[in-house]
Amino acid sequence: MKKYFLGPVFFILFLIPLFTKGQYQVVPAFREATTTNGNFKLTSGALIVADAGSYASLEQDMKIFAADLKTVTGQALSVRQGKPEKGDLYFTLKDNDDALGKEGYQMEIGQQITVRANTATGAFYAMQSLLQLFEQNIKIRKGTVRDYPQYRERGFMIDVGRKYFEMDYLEKLIRKLAWQKMNFIHIHFTEWNGFRLKSDLFPGLASKQAYSKEDIREIQDYATKYHITVVPEIDLPAHSTIITDYNPFLGFRCPSMRASWWQETYIKEGKAWTLDITRREVRSWIKALLDEWIPLFDGPYFHIGGDEYQYDKDKYACDELMKAAKKMGYKYPGDVFVDFVNEINKQVMSYGKTTQIWNWWRFSQNADRINKTSIQPDKNIVINAWNRPRLEGILADGYQVIITSETGPEALYVTPGMNATKPGEYGYFDSKYIYEKWIPQTGIQVRGFKVCLWTNRVEDKPDEWFDPYIQLPIAVLSERIWGGKRDKTLEEFEKRLTKTKFPF
Repeated sequence: MKKYFLGPVFFILFLIPLFTKGQYQVVPAFREATTTNGNFKLTSGALIVADAGSYASLEQDMKIFAADLKTVTGQALSVRQGKPEKGDLYFTLKDNDDALGKEGYQMEIGQQITVRANTATGAFYAMQSLLQLFEQNIKIRKGTVRDYPQYRERGFMIDVGRKYFEMDYLEKLIRKLAWQKMNFIHIHFTEWNGFRLKSDLFPGLASKQAYSKEDIREIQDYATKYHITVVPEIDLPAHSTIITDYNPFLGFRCPSMRASWWQETYIKEGKAWTLDITRREVRSWIKALLDEWIPLFDGPYFHIGGDEYQYDKDKYACDELMKAAKKMGYKYPGDVFVDFVNEINKQVMSYGKTTQIWNWWRFSQNADRINKTSIQPDKNIVINAWNRPRLEGILADGYQVIITSETGPEALYVTPGMNATKPGEYGYFDSKYIYEKWIPQTGIQVRGFKVCLWTNRVEDKPDEWFDPYIQLPIAVLSERIWGGKRDKTLEEFEKRLTKTKFPF
């Protein structure tokens, strides 16, 4: 019988687990991770600990983490200030690492788990990763993790203007966004058919189903718990039929600026699509409305819409708009709308906030549908870039952008009511292309990306009806813009996603 010398083979096999990468099943995937031999096991005697200098900043997150950990594992762990012992979960904001930024963290999984972050948000994201891992098994492979996002703003827009969503649904959505390390929710509060904010200043303006100021406070407090920023939007001056129904005086009088290009019946019905911003008294009414709502939101942004007012053909047919442009010294009637945006921008800034708008100005669809302006929105406005062909020009003009392409293979719109069934159609989010082939735009002006859910034509559907349409797109985008090493195929990613099933 022959004898074989297997020593080097066994040595190599022994080393493989020491240097295996990518073994941790989380969404989004870690930026950097290396596993070693052995496991950390969560036990009922473990503590969630922070050092004295970090405890005050982390206490609330640690208590929420403890409650979530009990939901996931059934184990009730106590939260303490002090020094960690074997088996504990330890968090610290000491030993800052600038490369991790505000949302990154470093995690060492050994006899205990040690998380180091620069901010409470970074520690919070480490907690989400641990929850995902412990949901799969109370044993976690030992190793080290360095995790941080590629893009600073990662989010989701929900259209509650067309279709009212219940508070419970919004809060569950916020929690799930945080679970996958998204950091903002853009709430589109107003539409042509719905005004979802209960105004004290203008009683009767709000739709029957609308959010009270107490609701707005609750949404924000809940979002803050999970490190989610609320970006509110009141869409002006177009998409405003609900406002002109409430107060017809606010609409344009000329027919061409009353009807939208897709709803010619507005003229026959006496409705108006766009507010008449040529009149000072209308602008004053708008500013009074915004003065009521802007200060009620805590976040750094306020979105004022600014999209889909009429094209130039209709603008030139409106006598009062043409007279206003001439009186104001502008070359094009479209300049009046940019002037309005800049005036409202100053109002938003007076509250210490940054304005966001959609990229409608100068958008020209074809030779018949043109928007010309000789002036631009203020450069400190953040542009929501939905039109891919215009993006490069907007960046060249010096704007900061959040990208949410409307159409094409890289579209980030989800519009289930439009019955899109294949890539390239409006409202179709091509998860396979976005996951496997999409190359996200980079550059210092690109603040981030978002998925947009539009509820056109499905306003009567129950809240949960939308879940199958948005769950995979949110997960796909979260992974792609966090920036970790992804799987080769969407199908492989979906298997990993199943392992990190949302438990709350």
